[in-house]
Amino acid sequence: MKEIKTVGIIGFGVMGAAIGMNAAMSGYRVVFKELNDELVQTMFDKWVVKSLEKRVAKGKITQADMDGITGMISGTSHYEALSDCDLIIEAAIEKMDLKIQIFEDLSSACREDAILVSNTSTFLIETLMAKASHQERTAGLHYFFPANINRLVEVIRQKNTSEDTYQSLMAFAEKCRKTAITVKDFPGFAINPLFISSYMVLDSFLSETYNVATLESISQEALNVRYGIMWVQNGSGLGTCYHAGVSMFDYLNKSDLGYPEVPDQLKAQFESNTPWNLTDGEILTDQDARAKVKDRLLGNVFTIATHLVENDVVSVTDLELGVCTALAWPKGPFGMMNDLGMEETTRLIQLSVAVGDYKMPKRFQAGTPEAWKL
Repeated sequence: MKEIKTVGIIGFGVMGAAIGMNAAMSGYRVVFKELNDELVQTMFDKWVVKSLEKRVAKGKITQADMDGITGMISGTSHYEALSDCDLIIEAAIEKMDLKIQIFEDLSSACREDAILVSNTSTFLIETLMAKASHQERTAGLHYFFPANINRLVEVIRQKNTSEDTYQSLMAFAEKCRKTAITVKDFPGFAINPLFISSYMVLDSFLSETYNVATLESISQEALNVRYGIMWVQNGSGLGTCYHAGVSMFDYLNKSDLGYPEVPDQLKAQFESNTPWNLTDGEILTDQDARAKVKDRLLGNVFTIATHLVENDVVSVTDLELGVCTALAWPKGPFGMMNDLGMEETTRLIQLSVAVGDYKMPKRFQAGTPEAWKL
């Protein structure tokens, strides 16, 4: 297993900086690359110095701690400065052609044994690594926002990823105090297909009957969470939510799984450049009306979760762990199915299939199956 000491970060925006800070605070040297020297200094001051100064002011770390962390981080505008890195994490904007070019450039500038990974949210790792040399050292390492706080990371094995590369990444995640789950190279990987489809189904109900406040309330009740799906969309950014939805639908709609379409309501809100108004009126209390939305939401969660496991994207255990860790749900989809009962679960999955969101998972084709083994 390769020992990782120095980590390169391509792109030092919100996500890249959070990944870099997490690595530096875990004892790794970090070298981040930006487009030019001016941007290198700007990003260092914004995401490293000012961020740490706030922590010092709040008494969360000492000035000596800050000095130690800043001493672990440096920036560059040249790929050649990454030649000593053991692991390089690409965290550039979500443009496929750009990411492919980055990995081609890294293949020329870095050591042959340097591990190359992408933090992409939706693109297939195999596609992004098409022009990278030594495919066995490539993989995906998908962090969740905010990356310095959210503990989940998906370690994505594409078909060429070696066991040594995989084990090195699992060890890296552990040292960074992350909860790592193993995921197959699949559109959106494991958590995003479930969450993205959930907010698209929920958003599709927005109307005179169901305002934003009501939909937020229903998702809080259905999932037993403090912050519902409408709130999380605002935190993620509706632009990110919209584009991720488009990407996932394009990938999976014509597959053996099926996938919900991006609703007009989400597109319109994204185009308005404003977040969801979580206090836009009275919350609907009619239980029958609320149940219609709750049933569709839970049916969606249960159907996509079953498809992911059946397609060997992720194990039951890892998906359960990943959902609880990344999304802060008290129970994952399989625990919820077992608690609800498999007869009711079957009804909700049949509902998702009947409205055209998905194709029927194999496990439920013959009727009501046994409970999930957790």
